Amino acid sequence: MTLRPGETPGRAIAVFPFLKTSEPIRLGSFTFRSTDDVSGLDMDDATHVREISEMLFLQDELRIRSASYALLPVLDLDNRDCAVMKELECLQAMVGYCYSAPHPTLGKPFFYFEQASLALFSPEPVPIFLLRPEHHVMPASPTPPLTQDEWHRVIGYQGRYNFRHPFWVARGSRLYPPVPHIGLNISQDLASNLGQAFTEAPKHYLLPQLLLRGANEPTDRVLTAIQWYNRANTASEEDDVAIIHLSVALETLLGLPRDAKTDRFVDAVSLLLGRIERLNLWAEQFYAARSDVAHEGRTERLRFIPVKAKGSADGLRYQSLLAYGRQIFQLCVGALMFGAHLAEHAGLRAKLVTNQERFEVVCKTLDNDTLGPADRFAAIEETVALIDEFRFVAEEGLRLDTMVGAVRRGARTLLLCEDLADPILKERVESIAAAPHTADCFEALTAIQALQDLKTVPLGEPRSPRWIVRRLADIVWQYTFFQYYSLRDQKQKK
Repeated sequence: MTLRPGETPGRAIAVFPFLKTSEPIRLGSFTFRSTDDVSGLDMDDATHVREISEMLFLQDELRIRSASYALLPVLDLDNRDCAVMKELECLQAMVGYCYSAPHPTLGKPFFYFEQASLALFSPEPVPIFLLRPEHHVMPASPTPPLTQDEWHRVIGYQGRYNFRHPFWVARGSRLYPPVPHIGLNISQDLASNLGQAFTEAPKHYLLPQLLLRGANEPTDRVLTAIQWYNRANTASEEDDVAIIHLSVALETLLGLPRDAKTDRFVDAVSLLLGRIERLNLWAEQFYAARSDVAHEGRTERLRFIPVKAKGSADGLRYQSLLAYGRQIFQLCVGALMFGAHLAEHAGLRAKLVTNQERFEVVCKTLDNDTLGPADRFAAIEETVALIDEFRFVAEEGLRLDTMVGAVRRGARTLLLCEDLADPILKERVESIAAAPHTADCFEALTAIQALQDLKTVPLGEPRSPRWIVRRLADIVWQYTFFQYYSLRDQKQKK
């Protein structure tokens, strides 16, 4: 960073230099528009978009007519762990993945990953020696003078190319592709292509959900696999290196063990795509080529041999092993995503959890002092809803002290975050919070029963802490009221 105390950068801008769009398209949290479109932007943002657009060159003196951009919040480009940077990396991986779809016959990717290069620009002062180095260079044409401040900085942009490569530019600078030649496809249109892929293509239409979900093991695994797959589709890598990257992508996606990869790979793909004739031959040859590269640094076995030729030890070579691998990978991603979608739609994950476990989660969350009281209630809202949904399922091991403990903790936390204006409600919540711990939990159940009898006090706004506590108390009461009345009758008889 070249900022001085008190200085702040402008809003950052993300640009796909080699992908144009005919209209805005929403990708995750960001809306990408054509650099021709600055409508609705304030003066500073519009100026930045125009200046950046004029820096994008394809080759020689040829400037790219339009690109796709999105406005971002202020960013520290050195912090790749921030939420915005992480989402942008996932977004770029998805865009590159969709555009790398292999040709159905020849197996070549439609675009290499460099076509989906992403450049980030942060408007801030830039040291002039980074813009105009002097050692062993000479200008090919007259360069306009730059006005420096007292710290030898000029108004410009700090940038990152594909999140890894830093660059510094100012008005009049030129930014060229990361490889010597990138063609601009005539029909390419970000809005149309991705809109079609995400609505019609069976392999891709669930991909946008990866950007909307929180981090979890299946999502992270698919995204990591896609990033490795993209590395196998770069124009700068040889095929033997791409074999390594694609094998990592497949192993990550399918969760293959360290040993017996070929057999387990065939089994995993067969479960997803069906038992396909000669798939085992391709897998054996693919992993043989991978082994050559991993252990010897190179391989001559980059093409598929479907049948052995008579009188030949090797057989007749056919299409590239990578061509098949790219198609198999994308089909597996689609199958896994659809399977996960079906399981999620059916609520399978929730059905495999008991209410005893959910009550324990509620107790643990409400005891978490690192969260504010209101945040604790927000964290348990969904869990309480699931407890309610599954309370009629027969369950062994559901403990009375855990259920009552959840309500007691809820009452204590409610008193920390809400000023209960109704004196009767406040008194009854305090009674639950202060109920002693006993083996039969009778005092706590009595306090919960008293809260149940208080029908005149409103439940509160839906999803509010008061509403969640009342709902939790209702659930526990439905579980325990038989036990409460039985205990009461026994105590009265004594």
